[in-house]
Amino acid sequence: MGKYQRRDKIARLISWGHWFTFANIILCLFIGLLYIEAAPKPPTAIGNIYMLISWIGHFAFLPFVFFIILIFPFCLIVHYSKILRGFAALIASFGFIALIADALFFRQYGYHLNTYSLAQMTRDAEAVFTGASFVIISAILLGFLLIFGLQLILANLAWKRLEDLQHRKFGAPVTSLFVLCFLISHSLHVWADAALYDPITQQDDMFPLSYPTTAKTLMAKHGVIDVETYQARQQMLMATDQIKLKYPQQPLLCSKTDSQQSTTLILFDRGSTTIQQELKQLAGNHQLEKTKLQLLAHPSRDGGLFQVLYGLPDFYQESIERQQLKPAYLKPLSDFNFDVRWYHSDGWDNALSLTQFNRDWNSENLSEFSASNQNQINIVFITENDISALSSVLQQTEQHQLLLTSLSPAQSDGLLGNKQFALNNMQVPLWQRHYQLASQPIAGLMDIIPTMLESRISCAGSHKNYTNGENLQTLKRRWPLVETYSPYIVIYDEKEITILDNSGQFSVYSSSDFKLKKQAEPPVPVLIDALKDLKRFSNTEENN
Repeated sequence: MGKYQRRDKIARLISWGHWFTFANIILCLFIGLLYIEAAPKPPTAIGNIYMLISWIGHFAFLPFVFFIILIFPFCLIVHYSKILRGFAALIASFGFIALIADALFFRQYGYHLNTYSLAQMTRDAEAVFTGASFVIISAILLGFLLIFGLQLILANLAWKRLEDLQHRKFGAPVTSLFVLCFLISHSLHVWADAALYDPITQQDDMFPLSYPTTAKTLMAKHGVIDVETYQARQQMLMATDQIKLKYPQQPLLCSKTDSQQSTTLILFDRGSTTIQQELKQLAGNHQLEKTKLQLLAHPSRDGGLFQVLYGLPDFYQESIERQQLKPAYLKPLSDFNFDVRWYHSDGWDNALSLTQFNRDWNSENLSEFSASNQNQINIVFITENDISALSSVLQQTEQHQLLLTSLSPAQSDGLLGNKQFALNNMQVPLWQRHYQLASQPIAGLMDIIPTMLESRISCAGSHKNYTNGENLQTLKRRWPLVETYSPYIVIYDEKEITILDNSGQFSVYSSSDFKLKKQAEPPVPVLIDALKDLKRFSNTEENN
């Protein structure tokens, strides 16, 4: 083949590649509508305009990048059009199967595919029906074959009608539109990020492989804005959020289970060495067993009390106190004639009284404690100074299921900053009697109430309608554990601990020794799942 023939052949192949890519851009734009339909609609006209041009620019950019990286070099090397068409169709098929899978996953979970989300999808599918992995793989293979067939048709049509397509006049204007939309969308995002304009910045994670230019990094790098001022403005903006409580999530439609065994929960205000030594002496005589799981308490006794009683993150506490709401589970317990009693020891701090949540909600003095072996639920608040009264309570409740723990770690007052959230500093022992707790590594105070009640009442939607906690009798391997210690959100994972404050700043530490991991970032899917679960009981509105 002569030099000019080879050059003409290459030019023809490159021209074919452009039209083949154009056809795939149109298909990508249709798939992109799945993301737009699933995402929250922007409340302003500018936000909607940005969404439109970002959709056009982004889904035109994706196929073009794949063409430049994966197909264009082969146009220069491979001079056989049949081989190139087959290869391009194969590459495009892989891209489309990934894009469609990501779009479907985004509609279901709200974030994009990665190793974490694939594992999450498999777990959820296995929970719905057995053999899920086989069904998922079969569906992907079938989808791939259908898409590959479509891509072969497009590749062959573009080649056969290339001369006719080259005489069309719409190629250059449409290409200019795609490039213009791409540039305008990124320019708008720079402005929105600098102005903290949420109707645009909230769309950052809408499309796959989207990494919009941000003003904080771009402008701070060139000295245009001061980072500290930016963060201060951001924190002020976030402080305007108003939490509207939706508790319980749905009306509690419950039935009584067969279990009539009474249960008792004993709560110390703060864990201490003295308490643990006393419990070791009492354990043998009263069948107490110290569990192996890491139970994480709350840095403050007040927050710990709220998490135990309501099974909710502590950022709901202010709303609960303002509305004077009692825990939602008390109503079905009362309907089924469970005798729920509350007791406090002499030294129990008045600041930790139940009346802070509801003025009509009181506890009796521990000297009035009286136990029944059927249909009774006791919650006992006790301090280290009153531990001498514990033996009598344990003796009267020998036939009860029993859980015993502390609201707050002993040393939490003396720890400042993020160090207080290290596993060793947050952990408190959990003692139990007549419970069969599943083997698991970690738990939180929000898990106490669903563990006690799951075998007594069965509600539609399970305990998820009234608590963020989990039943420790059935829950198995539990990573990550997400806790709120206002104003912080702390994500405890097997190998690392992520701490986020209310301005969106975060730090990542290793779980074993709590050493700061520089330049580490929290996995976005884990964070999105955590925020969605924590805010299940709220409707958040922002006052612009």
